[in-house]
Amino acid sequence: MEKTEFEIAASMLRGKLVDIARFYLSDEDEAEDIVQEAMLKLWLVRDRIDREKNIAPMGMTVTRNLCIDRLRRLKTHPHESLTGHDAPDGQRSAQAMMEDRENAEWMRGAVRNLPDKYRAVLRMRQVEHLEMGEIARIIGATEGVVRTILSRARKQMMEQLKARRD
Repeated sequence: MEKTEFEIAASMLRGKLVDIARFYLSDEDEAEDIVQEAMLKLWLVRDRIDREKNIAPMGMTVTRNLCIDRLRRLKTHPHESLTGHDAPDGQRSAQAMMEDRENAEWMRGAVRNLPDKYRAVLRMRQVEHLEMGEIARIIGATEGVVRTILSRARKQMMEQLKARRD
């Protein structure tokens, strides 16, 4: 599915997805968050969506599953922590190469630990080089919301980096 086709189909589907999310969550703000996340997930698999008629059932299923996941998370609050340790001193070039590999692996893990919405918007901006307006149209939000999501994603990454250095 092309970008313009996706934008058209997504804008027509958005209202129905919000209704589904409201049914499960009974909270307008959370319903909007869920729908934005669903739109991001659909955007990431848009190249595998053959026709417009396939996006509606897929979008409804994704939204329903995200709502159920959110409700489950509200019941349990898992706590994750990052731990890090310094490598012993050794030959500088070998240590530098090992640090580079460890840093790259840590960065991939830190990105994987971001919430789906943050990770997807960060990817659209940093990897796909989409403009803020394009991202906003894709997820059905304003540019301000996209900027906020990016800011929070970057802040979370910085916090993880600071925790790793401590």
